[in-house]
Amino acid sequence: MPLRLTPLDDARFDDWRAATRVRLLALRRESGMFVGGDAIERVDEFLDELLPHGLATETSLILTIDEGAHRRGTVWLAANNGVLFVVDLSFDSVPDARLLDQVLDRLKELARRQSVDRISMAVYVCDGTSRAFVEGRGFEVASIQMLLEPLPPRNPPSSLVLTPMTADRFVDFAASSEAAFAEDLASSGRYSAEDAAVESHRQMQLELPDGIESAGQELFTAEVDGEEVGVLWIGIRRRGGRPHAFILDIEIASDRRRRGYGRDVMIAAEREAARFGADSIGLHVFGFNEAAVRLYEGLGYRRVEERFLLSL
Repeated sequence: MPLRLTPLDDARFDDWRAATRVRLLALRRESGMFVGGDAIERVDEFLDELLPHGLATETSLILTIDEGAHRRGTVWLAANNGVLFVVDLSFDSVPDARLLDQVLDRLKELARRQSVDRISMAVYVCDGTSRAFVEGRGFEVASIQMLLEPLPPRNPPSSLVLTPMTADRFVDFAASSEAAFAEDLASSGRYSAEDAAVESHRQMQLELPDGIESAGQELFTAEVDGEEVGVLWIGIRRRGGRPHAFILDIEIASDRRRRGYGRDVMIAAEREAARFGADSIGLHVFGFNEAAVRLYEGLGYRRVEERFLLSL
């Protein structure tokens, strides 16, 4: 029986929104992305931001997954920058491979009608259904959110020290960090080169509105025997009512790589996080950076959320 994606009826929107809120809360809490009241606040902000006008929101499309007279689930979509985002996918019962194949076929048809050439989906590690949907169907990992909690006891690096970044050094760092992030965004497949540059600049301005003096931002140079070997940028945030560190950038000088300095800087970052009262560190890494992923996992970081991308 052919599968159809049908716009959600307006009369069912409130029930769908309530059920989706419960589902998103459970996924964020179980994955460890957010804890306590943070999860409630973030989910409510997320829903309000993406659906400010309910079903009338032009940037979102909520569809029921129908097979004959039977409803099998719902899918929430949004399109931006040539990408069709699967914001949420849920089923009334555990779907089999045939159903997942058919849903993807319908999404591909929809994407092509909208002149979209990529499909993106964020998957929490605890979401078995969404993982089953992306695995074995051509999706690739574009980016990963990782978490280290609690901070483990470790011996400090023997010779590497972190020194607060100077204002003069910050000028070069900010320019190179913005350019490198734009390049990574484009390489991940999520943005065109032009859009990646715009997005990188937007995020840099958001995090560092007052440059090196921006509140909650800690920037360091990593030095060995008085010589710079890399840089580290940590944002101090809140998670579950406690300080939480997020590594926004780490870079080892090209002529100093493969000497263990990346690991040393990460361990030094743990000491800085603890100094600010944090007992957890989060970070984002692009999927193509396999060496960095191995480093972080070797240090005990676990995957919390993965964003997958399918090129059509």
